[in-house]
Amino acid sequence: MPTLDLFAILSLFMVLIAIRTLVTTVRHRATLFDATFTRADRQHLAEAAFFLLLPISVLFHEIGHAVAVRAFGGEIVGFGYYFFFGYVEHRGFYTPADLFWIALSGNLVSVAMGVAAIAFVVLRPLSPPVNYLLFMFGAIDLVNSLVFYPVLDFAGGLVGDWSQIYTRDTPVLSGVTGAIHVGLLAVAVVAWRSDRVRRLYAERTGVSPHVVRRVTRTEAASDLLAAGEQVAATWRHPLRVVADAQGDAVGVNLHWVSGGYGRVVGAYAITQGWRRVELHGGLQAIDGNGASHQQPLGVIEGIPRPPELAEALARALDVVDRWEIPAPHRR
Repeated sequence: MPTLDLFAILSLFMVLIAIRTLVTTVRHRATLFDATFTRADRQHLAEAAFFLLLPISVLFHEIGHAVAVRAFGGEIVGFGYYFFFGYVEHRGFYTPADLFWIALSGNLVSVAMGVAAIAFVVLRPLSPPVNYLLFMFGAIDLVNSLVFYPVLDFAGGLVGDWSQIYTRDTPVLSGVTGAIHVGLLAVAVVAWRSDRVRRLYAERTGVSPHVVRRVTRTEAASDLLAAGEQVAATWRHPLRVVADAQGDAVGVNLHWVSGGYGRVVGAYAITQGWRRVELHGGLQAIDGNGASHQQPLGVIEGIPRPPELAEALARALDVVDRWEIPAPHRR
C-alpha cells in the first residue's frame, strides 16, 4: 500500500510538530489563556487546534468506521492510527448500502464533532481563548472532512471513503448525501459572509469586530478618506488630506505645518491576508536645513469603520504634532 505508507510517513512527521506545539502550549498556557488575547495567541491556538485536537477527531473517525463494520456483521482485520491519518481494514458479506454506511460513518463522526465544537462556542461560551480554540478546531475539522478529504480522495487517487460514498452502486444514497454535502458547504459560506455571524464570532472569541469586517480595497480607501476628512474638519491646524496607494496598500496622508515643521500622518490599509491599517508619522524642518524624521506609529488589526479610524488618526496627529527632530539628526 504505497499511498498509505506515504500518508503514514507524513503523519509521523507532523507528530513531531505536534509534540513541539504541545510543549509550547503547556509552557505558555498562562499567557495563552489569560485576559489579554493577542494575535500571536490566536495564531498559536490555531496551530494547537490543528496539531493537538484534529488527531482526536481522526481517532474517533476511525472508531466510527470500526463501529459501523461491527454493526453490519463485518470483521475488523486491521486498524491503523497515525494521528493525522488512519484506516480500518475489514471483511464480511456486505450489500452496497452496507459499504456506503461504513464509509460514511467515520465522516459523520468528524462532521458531528466539528459542528458540536462550534455550537458549544455559540451556545455555551467559555473564555475567549477557549472559545477560539474550539471554533478553530470545529472549522478545521469541517474543512478537512467536507473539502480536503473528498478532494484528496478523488484528485489524489486515494480511493478512500468518498470514493465509496459517491459510487454508482448506491445512486439514491449517494445523491442525497451529495445534496446535503453541497448544502452544508453553502450554509458555511453564507454564514461566514454574514455580518451578524462575524460579529457573534468576534464577541465569543474576544476579537475586535473590525478584525472580521469584510472590506474590499476600494471600500478601505473610501473609509480612510472619509476618516481623514472627518478629522480635518475639527483638527486644530489646517490639514491637507491626500489619498494614496502603494503596492497592495491604499491609504491617506494628512499634512499640516506647526512648530516650524511640515508634518504628516499616513494610514495605509492592507485588505489581503492579514488585514490591517499601518500608521506612520513624519516631519521635516521648513527652515531649509533639510532635517527630517519619520517612524511607524503602530498597527491596527483589521479595518475599522470611519469613526474608529478617525479616532486613531486623531491620536496619531496628537503624537506627531508634539515631535521635534531628534538631536542626533539636527544640522
